[in-house]
Amino acid sequence: MFRLFFRSIAINLASVYLAAQVLSGVITYVGGWQTLFLAALAISLVNLFVRPVVNLLLLPIHLITMGIFRWVANIITLYIVTWIIPNIQIHAFISPGINLKYLIVPPIQFTVFGAFLVSTFALTLIFHFLYWLLQD
Repeated sequence: MFRLFFRSIAINLASVYLAAQVLSGVITYVGGWQTLFLAALAISLVNLFVRPVVNLLLLPIHLITMGIFRWVANIITLYIVTWIIPNIQIHAFISPGINLKYLIVPPIQFTVFGAFLVSTFALTLIFHFLYWLLQD
């Protein structure tokens, strides 16, 4: 039990660090490794205690949307962590856009909710990849 919890903390620590490096203008933290460790601990504890309650409250919407609405539970979890650890912040941003030969994506302005959505997607993707990589 404790081994799985400590593994979750370690994977969350690596996930937050890598997501902060990839999304350097979106996810910012002050305080170095101490802040990252507190954020990883907070993510693990929120996932352990708060997330089941949020998932239970959102169960009817999960069933109607066939699980697509699960991202809202992830966003709520990340918002609670940024509320508990004020040294981790998520900022609104403007994507630069893409201009290839046959593909043109204009610059998109992301609000704070959009930044939380992008950050949640990045954190979840990195977490699941690291979890898959380090499973027994």
